[in-house]
Amino acid sequence: MTYVLKWFKRYWRHRWKGMTAVLIVTILGIAVKTLYPYIFKFIVDGLAQDIDLTNVRSWILIILSVGILREITQWLLPAMRFMMNLRIAKDMRSEHFRAVLKMRPAIFQNYRTGDLITRLTDDIDGDLKLSWYSASGIMRPIEAGLTLSFSIILMLTLSWKLTLIAMSPLPIVIWLIARTESIQEKAYSQRQKRTSETVDLLESAFSGIRIIIGSAAEAAQSGQFNKTIAKRIRSEEKVVLIRSFLESFGSMINQIGLVIVIFAGSFFVLQGHISLGDFYAFVAYLGGLTETIWTISWFFVSTKLAETSVYRLKELSETQDSQENNRDFREYEGEEIREILATERPATKMNAIIAENLSFRYQKEQALLENINLSIGLGKIIAIVGPVACGKSTLLELIAGILEPSSGKIRIGAKSISRLSAEEKARLFGYVPQDLSLFSGNLNDNITLGRMELTDELWQDIKKAAVFDPELIQAKEISQGGVGLSGGQRARLALARAIAHKPQILLLDDVTSALDAKTERLFWNEIRRYLPKTTIIAATHREATAATADQVIWLNNHTISAIDQHHKLLDANPAYRRLFAKAG
Repeated sequence: MTYVLKWFKRYWRHRWKGMTAVLIVTILGIAVKTLYPYIFKFIVDGLAQDIDLTNVRSWILIILSVGILREITQWLLPAMRFMMNLRIAKDMRSEHFRAVLKMRPAIFQNYRTGDLITRLTDDIDGDLKLSWYSASGIMRPIEAGLTLSFSIILMLTLSWKLTLIAMSPLPIVIWLIARTESIQEKAYSQRQKRTSETVDLLESAFSGIRIIIGSAAEAAQSGQFNKTIAKRIRSEEKVVLIRSFLESFGSMINQIGLVIVIFAGSFFVLQGHISLGDFYAFVAYLGGLTETIWTISWFFVSTKLAETSVYRLKELSETQDSQENNRDFREYEGEEIREILATERPATKMNAIIAENLSFRYQKEQALLENINLSIGLGKIIAIVGPVACGKSTLLELIAGILEPSSGKIRIGAKSISRLSAEEKARLFGYVPQDLSLFSGNLNDNITLGRMELTDELWQDIKKAAVFDPELIQAKEISQGGVGLSGGQRARLALARAIAHKPQILLLDDVTSALDAKTERLFWNEIRRYLPKTTIIAATHREATAATADQVIWLNNHTISAIDQHHKLLDANPAYRRLFAKAG
């Protein structure tokens, strides 16, 4: 519990004014709620004795005023807690969304997209999750504890004997909740797991919907979805069943206690030990005792449930990018990003891209690249050529700093890639991967990503360099993934995004594969005109691209077999020749 409360502390500190206001209204609400039956007892006693209309009128006005104040606080308090839930949820989501954006790209291999979405949505906003716990979850037990304390104190002033009788069933409720705490925790954790599985399945199905339809796999996907939903329904039903049972049992115990108090209280009234007003107050207080016990006990269960989500969010924060020279974690402002990308000074003192004894493997799998040594001069066009799965894309990702080498290192001049800050990388590199990512919005938004202003002059330059089709205009709206664009148009839009800030190093992963021969030649002419001094490294299986390059890196058997010009490799290397013969 201490761990969860410490984790929330920074959010409460940030929203201390709102939390203080909620606490003040809570105390005021408790005061009027607990005093209400006590005041009413005087009216009942006044009516049961000789009626003094003046006193009765005064008490009626008092109780009317307290009643109105009670209703106002009972309306205002949930609304204030709900608004604080929303505000703190926004703080949590914003902080951890920035943490995800700050992760090193390689870390995303450990997280499914659906799981990340669940952590930033259901873990925060789900039923009785962190958003609810941040204000409602923490204030409700405070309210219940104070209400219980005030109620017992007032009941003791009326009759200590009847107070003990009234509280006799409560230990049974406490025992039941304590005995079922682990069952509740397990049920809620299982529900969270099933929710994550559902989101992950939906995300993967929707992102690959065209493949599913094209492969006539709708029935299989529907069957898998139905199985996943069936598991989630069972976990949801178990949670509802446990909650309904406990609430019903608590209500039953409360009714038993009420019956005991009615019989015992009636006997005390007849014996003259308490007045009729005292008896009314007792019944009124007893009606809320079980609920307050339940709320306090539920706090310990909900804290356990919150702890699971806290760990899941904390994991994201702890895996954020911690590279040396990276600035402190905070949200970038739009103007600041524009300043980073607009600055003309180089990211680092550069004279070459150098790889030394570079190797890469995924955990214990066979090495994808091994013993890579190369030096790429600045301003050159370099083609990386090789058979399928030889490591072309992996080498580009290592140069970009997206993947971290298993051994060896890559330097830009004298500075290791791993020591470049996020700002330096953003200014230094432009990268177009094979797996293109396009976002819902217009072309302008997809190119700038909010980082810079795209003037009409710059748009025309980029459009020409990326060989855009005439119908592609800045305001053209597209759906996520580039639905509505052809494969070539999607590739050129991703290219436009990569070159918009005129990077010093441009990395292209088979970006010309969707272009015809004429457009490919035009592309290389235009890209060199737009970026005359940029080093361009292109992984490719297209001979026209290899022929355009100043040098070709021939990758074979997961290492560099040769580095030379295209025509020389054709003459000297049969395997290189066969590769393009197959492609032709």
